Amino acid sequence: MNCKEYKTILIATDGSVNAEKAVMSGLKIASSCGASVLALYVIEINSVGITPESVHRDNLTAMEVAATEHMTSEQWREFARVADERWKTERHKLLMEKGERITAYVKDMGKPLNIDVRTIIEEGHPAATILNTAKKENVDMVVIGTLGMTADGTFKLGSVADKVIRNSPVEVLAVR
Repeated sequence: MNCKEYKTILIATDGSVNAEKAVMSGLKIASSCGASVLALYVIEINSVGITPESVHRDNLTAMEVAATEHMTSEQWREFARVADERWKTERHKLLMEKGERITAYVKDMGKPLNIDVRTIIEEGHPAATILNTAKKENVDMVVIGTLGMTADGTFKLGSVADKVIRNSPVEVLAVR
């Protein structure tokens, strides 16, 4: 490995166990090369839409509106819209807090290694956001786990990593 090639390393993390392995690998490379690190967490919020499921996600709204089975279709749509917006707002807040914890973890792990770690929290589609950040921040390498956790807590094998690997303008270290 020619260390002078790596001045800035982007470590994309979602807090999963696999991503923690990627964090450790990225920090080891940064430490041996004297590179700085950008710790990136991407907030992915999927639109819920007007469905009975979206209404049930917001108990406060349900209690406030006291929905009954006699609601008109217009009342139901408005109720679902309000519930959906409240759910998105609360979900965004929780994911922002999670992103702050996760990127702070990377920063804390870098301190004993004397690595300058800057944290970034962005909202968007994970692969596109990682690629855009890599380009915008002019990084030399992207480090990513191959198994990630989606916003709804499920795992997808390689979907984000695959897109990043295929489209990255710089080297990618995919850690499993």
